[in-house]
Amino acid sequence: MNKISACILLFLLLSCKEISFKEPQPRGRSALSEIPKELRGKYLLIEANNNGTDTLIVTGNGYQVANDSTKGVLGDSLVLKKYKGYYFFNDNQNPEWLLRVVKREANGDLVYMFMDSHEQSFEEFIVSLNKEIRIDSFEVNDEKLYQIDPSPKQLVSLISKGYFRKTVQLKKLQ
Repeated sequence: MNKISACILLFLLLSCKEISFKEPQPRGRSALSEIPKELRGKYLLIEANNNGTDTLIVTGNGYQVANDSTKGVLGDSLVLKKYKGYYFFNDNQNPEWLLRVVKREANGDLVYMFMDSHEQSFEEFIVSLNKEIRIDSFEVNDEKLYQIDPSPKQLVSLISKGYFRKTVQLKKLQ
């Protein structure tokens, strides 16, 4: 699996600037105790260049990349919630939560999204996002963190307005 897919899929974007959250999203919604059956199975990771690079295996309690030792297990540091047809994977990177959004398509494929500055600079992205929602910033270990605290309705609105970029297509394998 190439480094870009690993960075995106494995929630290890510590070196990348991104917007984080104060608590698991959507706020006020209950966490799921297991991954729903409709999401379980094997998926081919398809990146923007349409090359399949690896297989993601999703089970009732987490996920694992087939050719990699990386895995995630639901618990205190990986929280899954569902709202308005979206699945929200929240990764605790104390003092912040990183968010990944998954949408299941009718054919069983998954669309994987996270908040991204797209083709604009991070600073331009912050200015644009700040028109939608208040952004708090603070420093931890000489690193500036940016956090938002949307209502569930605001969160879905940010998805529909394109603030969450579709980064990887996960093609369901039979």
